[in-house]
Amino acid sequence: MLLKLNVKNLALIEDISIDFKPGLNVLTGETGAGKSILIDSIGLILGDRASTELIRTGAENAYIEAVFDVRSEEAKNIIREYGIDEEETLIITREITLQGKNFCRINGKLVPLSALKNIGRYMVDIFAQHQTYQLLFDSEYHLKILDELGEKKVETLKKELKIIFEKIKEINREIKTLLKEKSEAEKLRDRLSFEKEELENAFLSPEEDKILEEEREILVNSEKIMKSLILAESLLYEGNDSLPVLELLDKIIDALEGISTYFKDIDRTLNTIKESYYSLQEAASDLRKFINRIDFNPERLDRVFDRLSFLERLKKKYGMSLNELIKYKDEINKKLEDILNLDEKIEIKNSEYRSLMERYMDNAIKLHNLRKEIAEKLEKKILKELEELAMKGVQFSVDFKFKDDMEGIYFEGQKIAYGEDGFDFVEFLISTNTGEPLKPLSKIASGGESSRIMLAIKNIIADVDKIPCLIFDEIDTGIGGRTAQIVGEKLYKVAKNRQVLCVTHSPQIACLGDAHFQIKKIVKDNKTITVVEELTFEKRVEEVARMLGGTQITSNTIQYAREMLTMAQRFKESN
Repeated sequence: MLLKLNVKNLALIEDISIDFKPGLNVLTGETGAGKSILIDSIGLILGDRASTELIRTGAENAYIEAVFDVRSEEAKNIIREYGIDEEETLIITREITLQGKNFCRINGKLVPLSALKNIGRYMVDIFAQHQTYQLLFDSEYHLKILDELGEKKVETLKKELKIIFEKIKEINREIKTLLKEKSEAEKLRDRLSFEKEELENAFLSPEEDKILEEEREILVNSEKIMKSLILAESLLYEGNDSLPVLELLDKIIDALEGISTYFKDIDRTLNTIKESYYSLQEAASDLRKFINRIDFNPERLDRVFDRLSFLERLKKKYGMSLNELIKYKDEINKKLEDILNLDEKIEIKNSEYRSLMERYMDNAIKLHNLRKEIAEKLEKKILKELEELAMKGVQFSVDFKFKDDMEGIYFEGQKIAYGEDGFDFVEFLISTNTGEPLKPLSKIASGGESSRIMLAIKNIIADVDKIPCLIFDEIDTGIGGRTAQIVGEKLYKVAKNRQVLCVTHSPQIACLGDAHFQIKKIVKDNKTITVVEELTFEKRVEEVARMLGGTQITSNTIQYAREMLTMAQRFKESN
């Protein structure tokens, strides 16, 4: 809802401030008084293009400020996107300089001009000449209106459809991933198969290279090793120009045992020598075993060298250690097994996809048919509404379209785009004259006729249309009497659920206003300026009388104006 409008130095406006009210706000005044300038100023706040010619003569800039009570969740979301703190009211300002610069602010924060349009389209609809702020002109909004008219039935179907569609997207991602894996796997299959065969034929075993390296060292140094072992054994058993070590120890033991009866303390020393004797005997036995193991075999040495060379080439080729190669061989087997299983996985996912698409189509067709039913009812209601507004030649239709998409779904003989809300693309079409083709709402010529058409539509969709403020200009062009009365009554009914601003020359419409503002020109300090006044009841009587009688206002005119206002009040009280 538009709470307040401040305008400075815009055309004939020097400095005005208007506090708008809930319900129906009517703006009246002589032609040229500045009513349209006020509507233009709201348009500028909503992002309309500005010309420096709009700046009042003698001023350096024009300034507009609008204060809104924000109710629209869509508007709140956009406000948050621009990093603007949420407050109870939204203050939008725009300054236009003689240099052609624009400074736009929302709650004091500088924003681009596009921000005004993005936020404004969810807060105000303007139906006036050259104005393009009607969200109703956006065909994407038409489907939303249709669905909200369908209430719970549509909501339930859409929720189910969204769940299915999200699952379809997920399955599609999984299938694409699997197909990519398959494509890459097929390129790897031959290499992996070759590597598998190569590694299996290598008969690798853990730590084999280390074991072979030890064996190689023994074989290469076998002569030196043998000499050392034989020397050690001979010293133990045969001696070297002296008694063998074991024989010497045996004699030492005999000598000490002969005196052990005299020296009890010598037993510990004797036991130590005996332990050494037995240990050396065991060592001598081990040396014999080592000697028997040493068998220099040139052929075996060649085989060890060849095997080690083969293993080194293999490790270098794969850039892995022997143990890593053994592990990699197992990984290859797993990869090849996975490749074989990919086709099966893809088929399983394709089967899931087909099942989901069947469910999707079933729900999407139900939703499509339900929307058709809602559209048919909407068409009848709007045409009836237009007849009441003396517009019998007007045709209104809800057009259902599909968008071609070769990757879409097959419906009614063509491939069409689809999404979480189904496959319908809806647009409201209208023809204002008999015999003329139906056209989109945005193609209607502006003026009173188009405003009345918009009023008829808004009146029917009032319960689901979320725009909190509607502005009508020229809605009474070319009508009067009973038709003007009906237009006024419908404006009042629409205004029961939202704020309506209406610029009018019709006394019938003016009488039904909840608030009445008079716009007029005055001369101040030899300058013509526009001023605005909110009228009391008595001043409303005078203004309605002026609208009825023009320059010749009689007591009868005053009396009739008073009666019209009284009758309008009775209508409002009973409706």
